[in-house]
Amino acid sequence: MVDATIDAAADAMADAAGDAAIDAMLPVPDGPAACVAGFLDLCSQPPPTSDLVIDDAQTLNTDSDARCRTYPQAGGSAVCLVYASAVTIAASGSLTVTGARPLAIASTSTLTIAGSLDAGSHGSQIGPAVDNAACAFAAAPEPDRGGGGGAAGGTFTLLGGDGGRGDSDDSLGQDGTALPGTHGASTPIPTLLRGGCRGQDGGAEQTGGGAGGRGGHSGGALYLHAAQRIAISGSVLAAGARGEGGETQAGGGGGGSGGLVVIESLAITIMGQLSANGGGGGQGGGRVGQNNITGQPGGDGALGSTPAAGGFGANNNDTLFSRGGAGGAGSTAAAPGTGSILGGGGGGGAAGTIRLIGATTLGGSTISPPPS
Repeated sequence: MVDATIDAAADAMADAAGDAAIDAMLPVPDGPAACVAGFLDLCSQPPPTSDLVIDDAQTLNTDSDARCRTYPQAGGSAVCLVYASAVTIAASGSLTVTGARPLAIASTSTLTIAGSLDAGSHGSQIGPAVDNAACAFAAAPEPDRGGGGGAAGGTFTLLGGDGGRGDSDDSLGQDGTALPGTHGASTPIPTLLRGGCRGQDGGAEQTGGGAGGRGGHSGGALYLHAAQRIAISGSVLAAGARGEGGETQAGGGGGGSGGLVVIESLAITIMGQLSANGGGGGQGGGRVGQNNITGQPGGDGALGSTPAAGGFGANNNDTLFSRGGAGGAGSTAAAPGTGSILGGGGGGGAAGTIRLIGATTLGGSTISPPPS
């Protein structure tokens, strides 16, 4: 019994000595770990004092929400920063974002999205910081008395689709065909948090006064950051909106490009859906006899990797009516609109940009377009 007690004591002493030796080999921390600036430099931010938990349907306006801190970006728009000790969007929760400023949601520990986060443009919803002022096109669609040119879709880091020609048969014998809108040059992957690019408006029909279809708004600007871990099993959307159909013999509007989503953490796990797809272009307008026909709108960009459809369906006659181009999605480029003897179709909007910064694990996820 005494020997057993002595042996146990000796083992305990050996274990303690071993632990001490291991501890001696490990580096001794010299105060708190130094903050490392990420895509946005949060090192100078005062620490948050509460968690952010969203377990119902909520809307956040980046211009006026009380949860926003104003974070200045050198050379770019000020950001609405929502800073928390931990962030959770529960499976029962949804956050819809609008406003002129980009949105950043950051956590000093973990960020979990099991529900939905929507920073896209679709229907009456307009995402945060859409339609960046730096966006440009090579040429605007021409108005024409026989049929306006179709608009180009928004170009961001990828190219939007060009519009289709209008009045391709020069029915009045005076104007020639109406040239379409054409996309501008793509931009490098942004180093600032900003939204995507709006689609052009279609060319008007000058004789009867038909207005070109309105271009779609772009997807918004969103940054997600957590010091330790981000886990997404729900959905994050920053897609562009559809181009509208042209009125009588006018060109269709271009689809809006997808926006920018940046996700940054030491560890990122994605089992849900991330989408920044482009919107579809609108169909050009037409006329059959004395019947004035407005073209059909394209489809809004949505979750998944299926391209948003271009507008088509007004009379369903390829000889007289154009088609809008499909939006960019997945690895599929935005499509151009088709030409017509009436109004040209609008081009599809380009897919936006998704950046994943940190060690990433993907499991059954859909990310469209593929992350950069």
